Amino acid sequence: MAVLASAEPAKAEPAIQRSEAPAAEGTWIRDPHFTFLKMGYCARVYRCVVPAQILASARRFTVSPSKKQAGMCKPGVDSLDYCGLCETDEPKERCTYDLK
Repeated sequence: MAVLASAEPAKAEPAIQRSEAPAAEGTWIRDPHFTFLKMGYCARVYRCVVPAQILASARRFTVSPSKKQAGMCKPGVDSLDYCGLCETDEPKERCTYDLK
């Protein structure tokens, strides 16, 4: 039985660099489209967006994941539809982003 050994020393894995800066505050933006659920309820998706100056920079960042919020249907102004408007609240979780 032969045992193979490498003459090179084992290379250390590169360290993952993490940002030491605290998470910054973004803004929840609701999707203009919504889904009628049933019995007068609806659901809408909110996306976490970062300020425009962050988007314009070359740095990488991560943002809070999108959230689906349930709400109540209301008739629309120009709509005879039962659920012309979907009244929802913003997510309770903070919308944050981290610069890498």
